[in-house]
Formats: sequence, structure tokens, C-alpha cells
Amino acid sequence: MMHDDEYMIHLPVSKSIGARYLVASCLAGTLSRCPEYDDSDDLRVIRRALAKIEESGSAVTDGVTDIDIHASGTAFRFVTAVAASMPGIRVRVGGTPRLCSRPMAPMLEVLRSAGAEIEATGADGTGPYLVHGKTLKGGEFSIRGDVSSQFVSALMLVAPTWTGGMRLRFTTPLVSRPYVEMTARVMRVFGIEVTLSDSEVVVAEGKYKAPEHFEVESDWSAAGFFYEAVSFGHDIYHIASLTPPGESLQGDARTARFFEKLGVRSIFRDGFVEIQRYNELPDYVEADLSDNPDLAPAFAVACVFNACRFKFTGVRNLRVKECDRLAALKTEFERMGRPIEVGEDSIGWPGGAWSADDPIEIETYDDHRIAMAFAMAAFYRGEIFIRHPEVVEKSFAAFWEELPKIGLSCERQGDLMRVFISDCR
Repeated sequence: MMHDDEYMIHLPVSKSIGARYLVASCLAGTLSRCPEYDDSDDLRVIRRALAKIEESGSAVTDGVTDIDIHASGTAFRFVTAVAASMPGIRVRVGGTPRLCSRPMAPMLEVLRSAGAEIEATGADGTGPYLVHGKTLKGGEFSIRGDVSSQFVSALMLVAPTWTGGMRLRFTTPLVSRPYVEMTARVMRVFGIEVTLSDSEVVVAEGKYKAPEHFEVESDWSAAGFFYEAVSFGHDIYHIASLTPPGESLQGDARTARFFEKLGVRSIFRDGFVEIQRYNELPDYVEADLSDNPDLAPAFAVACVFNACRFKFTGVRNLRVKECDRLAALKTEFERMGRPIEVGEDSIGWPGGAWSADDPIEIETYDDHRIAMAFAMAAFYRGEIFIRHPEVVEKSFAAFWEELPKIGLSCERQGDLMRVFISDCR
């Protein structure tokens, strides 16, 4: 049983598991039994979008139901695939300009090959997408594996509804494989037969059956920012309800292993994990983040401000996230006087002299992970200002409220959040 600790850090649920659970529940006809997930805007968006698809009669204009996905890339891929696979549905799926411009072609090509009717209404074949749901015909298809694992996951989730199921071959190595494995594991819990290998995924035609109970884990991706924070000193942090690596569905449970490189130890106790920096930091760190690219912002900020030279590879897909994260990291580190090196598939800091630590405002580029990663730099600088702090609501609505538990105070000043070291812990 977890002890009473006023400094216990509470994380949101895993956005990745939650999204897959919501889609599976929708296809099982049990979406109404799912929680609201108030701690993640992305999950709220997905749930509302799926509910609109189920209803398919509200907010109708010219016979089409409009679905606003806002800035959620996961929702954009998953919801479009679901709508295309549900006969009689007519929806227009759109969102922010940045979202509508994000890559979708590889997934849409497979859906159209299966008989989907999807019309791109944006410039140059981009969204919003007008979708007329149909009974799709399964079979053998192929897709690049190195663009976005979300394409593969979206197709997997809807393939049981296709006549004959789906055999999807990867023409290039699969990136972010743990997310595809997560999809397969959630689908199996709902009674779907899935076989995943290095070269393909095979999904049998079948009917989703909701389990008696399904609990979405706390989010390891969010935990990474507190691992980042603890790397700056020797305080002990307690994080509630994290499923240990080896038991977790989340590939980002590897956060614990990656931060071991920066001397952070994880001790899993009854109901919580205790983390502490117990060792001196190395001079240099290398890591392949092909399977865990979302950890790059937190890991990079931790390395730079701990004066640890680093090189991460397997990060090319960061260019097509909520923002171009590689460009964002490069720009913000340069403005802070710590120029980093960005390649086609790598990011690194070679070391060197630093410029003066003047107060600085961090631009967040409508990206929650950029905001949360740089907020922890307050431990090094004393204070930092984060623009448009509301972006954290995408995945971690209570982020700013949790920071005082680790010794950081937060003060909203218009469009800025001032984050500074306090004496409250």
C-alpha cells in the first residue's frame, strides 16, 4: 500500500495505451463505458471524435459530420482509419493547420487499396479529409515502416473489421516498434488475433470483445521529465503508480534504463517508484532512440545542463511530431547559448564554452514535450519562462501543479509561465 506522502508525484494515464483502448472499445461497442480522461486533452479529443462517429447524426452540415481533432496526430490517424472502416459513416476529419499538413499518405494508400473512400480537401492532398465509411476488403498490403508507427497501429486496429483481415508487409525497417507491440497487446486483450514480426503484421478478421476490466497505466513518457529533473541533483522523488519495466505495455518504460546512463536509480516499491541520482554523471552518453524518440527532449535537456556531451540517433521522426522537434531543440538551445548539432537522424552536443545565463523565454511551438522538457532547466538556471504553458494540456493537464512537489514554483504571467526554484520542498 502506498504511503502518505505530500510530495508524491501523480502522472496522467498513458496517452498511447488510452488511445488504443478507446478505439478498441469503440469497435467493441463499449465506448460509453470508458473514462473521460480529464488529464489528457488528446484522449478527450479521441473519445469525443469516436463518439461522434458512433452517433453520426450530430453537428451535421450537408450530410457530413464535422470532427475537429485539434492538434492530436494520434487522433488524426486513428479516427480517420476508424471512420473509413465503418459503413454508412460520412465525416470530415480536420484540425489545426499544422495537423492537417502532417504526413498521412502511406496510411491512406493502404486504406484506399482496401476500398476506402477518402477525399483530401486540403492543399496538395492534405487534410481535412472527407471520409465515407464502407465495408473494406482485406488482403495483402505493404507500407513503409520508417515514416510513422501510428500508420501501422491505425491500420491494425481497424483491420479486424475488414473482410478477410490484413497482412501488412513492411518495405523498410519499422520505427518505434514498441508502440506497434503495444497495439498488438491491447488488441489481444480484446480478443483479436495478431501476429507481429520484423517484416510484417498479420491481423485476423474478428469481433472486438471488451474485457471485464482494463486499467490504463500511468504514463512513462511523462515520467521522463521527472527523471530529467532528478538528474540535476540528489533529491529523492516518489512517483505514484508506475508499472515497472518488463510488466508495462509502454515502450517508454525504457526511460528508467536510459536515465541510468545519467546516474539515476529506480527502486520500485509498493504502489510507487523512488528515483534518485546516486552516481556522478559521465562525460559522454550515446543512445539509439529509434524505439523511443519521444524521450529525446527530456534526455537532451538533462544532458546539456548536466554538461554531459551526447549523441542520440534514431530521431528523424521527431521532425513530423507536433512540431519539428529537432529544429525546435536546436533553436532553443542556441538561444540559451548551448548550440547543439542536428543531423538527418541524430542530435548531439559536442561540449564547449557556454554563453552567459541571461533570463530567457522558451518558445514551445505548440508542443507539450518542448514545454515540459525545458521547464526542468530551471534547476540549472534558477528560473526560466515558458511561452504558452497551456500546451501541456495535450498530455499532462496537471503538470504545473506537480512541479512544487519537486521544488519548483510556477507563476503565470500572461502568456508566460515563470518556473523558478523555491524553498517549499
